[in-house]
Amino acid sequence: MFMNSSKFIILLMMIFSIFFCLSSNSWFMIWINMEINLFMFLPLINNKNMFTSEMMMKYFIIQTISSLMIFNFLMIMWIYLLNKNFFILIINLCLLMKLGSSPFHFWYIQIIEKMYWFNFFLLSTVQKIIPLIMLNYNLNLMMMLIFSSLNLLMSTFGGMNQTSLRKILGYSSINHLGWMILIININEILWYIYMFCYMFILLNITFMFNYMKINYMNQMYFFNNFYMNMTFFFLIFMSLGGLPPFLGFLPKWMTINFMINNNLILMMSIMIMSSLIILYFYFQPFYSTLMINSLKYKWLINFNKNNIKFYIFNYIYLSLFFFFLNLIMFI
Repeated sequence: MFMNSSKFIILLMMIFSIFFCLSSNSWFMIWINMEINLFMFLPLINNKNMFTSEMMMKYFIIQTISSLMIFNFLMIMWIYLLNKNFFILIINLCLLMKLGSSPFHFWYIQIIEKMYWFNFFLLSTVQKIIPLIMLNYNLNLMMMLIFSSLNLLMSTFGGMNQTSLRKILGYSSINHLGWMILIININEILWYIYMFCYMFILLNITFMFNYMKINYMNQMYFFNNFYMNMTFFFLIFMSLGGLPPFLGFLPKWMTINFMINNNLILMMSIMIMSSLIILYFYFQPFYSTLMINSLKYKWLINFNKNNIKFYIFNYIYLSLFFFFLNLIMFI
């Protein structure tokens, strides 16, 4: 999906709203930038068909209700100086709803199924940055552990036996959100590294799925240049799951190291177990594809062999570079 100039400007404004949020020291200004970010995203997902309109309306209603509740409770806290703990709890729940965090994740899974791949990437990464920043200011340790665990557990059960690649990546995003909710509250620099690595990996995946027009697992059974394509997808999915020595392992290793130093052993065990289960349902489509490929059917999905070699080489190079950079940092 190629963007015209107006959508490119909208995307730039969305990115600028994030930088303005990072430089703001006022709740009200952060809230304003969060709403600018929301209203810049809506034109990008509007494609003037029935399914997109339904999806956009669901997204708009959820985001508007949660934003109004955040604003109202912020004003009540500021004007009346009432019990802050209760209002902060409600604000945090509204932010988790905006993020599509478990147990408020059902709207997120529903609308991603009708999105283009690039919009899915934006919703799963860029749209989550400002709510996570706001969440960082008020989320206490107990609430952080509860919602992080809910995301990790729900994503592992929800992603099982899915055939839609968007839903698989959607539940994967919920799993990564569980990691990020924990990380942003214990080490903000580590959260920046995690978010950058996740965005880089997911951008590669969504770009390839969009280029090859793949939406469901059964479409992966019928590639031309089968083994070359499947090798690339296998490598990038293993990186998304955090398998060493790929790029996705870097932030998870840093997080685990930090948690060991802070004696969060039980939470670390839950996170590692959920990552192993996530790796299992990443591996499922590749195992099924290799078994069925003996049928030798081919769809008209073509990809230049030189391009796929280029992507594999660059992806492995970047992954190993960051991995050894991490080794140098921790030695």
